[in-house]
Amino acid sequence: MSMTEAQMRDAYQEAQHILRLDKKWQHLMPGERKPNFRRVAREIIRRALGHKVRQDQAPLDMHGGLMHEHNPREAALIERTLKNGMYDPSVLHSFQRGTDEIPERPYAPDFEIEDPSLPDYEVFVHSHGTTIDYPSHYEPGTDTYHSSVHDPPEHAEVPMKVPAGARLASAYEAVH
Repeated sequence: MSMTEAQMRDAYQEAQHILRLDKKWQHLMPGERKPNFRRVAREIIRRALGHKVRQDQAPLDMHGGLMHEHNPREAALIERTLKNGMYDPSVLHSFQRGTDEIPERPYAPDFEIEDPSLPDYEVFVHSHGTTIDYPSHYEPGTDTYHSSVHDPPEHAEVPMKVPAGARLASAYEAVH
């Protein structure tokens, strides 16, 4: 007698589930006997090992043909592999439709919509090479963008109306 690989895998998984039950089992009634889960799992594995395993899927026949030249299982496997993002989309295209080049899209010239009912607009493009910081706001009256970073004020001398050479009174005496 023989089993498929899937049936063999199911038998091993069933044995694993039964062994998990052995760890989780709890008494519901006082004096209740615990079932022998290990013996049941051992019996399932013994039955599975007594059978020969037969291949339930035919081996893959990979060749350089197009999608329609492969059987559906192979074609789906190859297509899924080509769609994973590791290959250029033109490779998938050539597998599906042949090696013809993808036709170039016709050139669509840029056009402007000239509608007087639309408002005028300006676009500010932030270029990291020339613009050091982001603008914080636009001042329409002067048509300028103001920086979001402000320079600290320059230190300026305070003009004093005192004759040259005069000493200012001070209660502080420097001790050096």
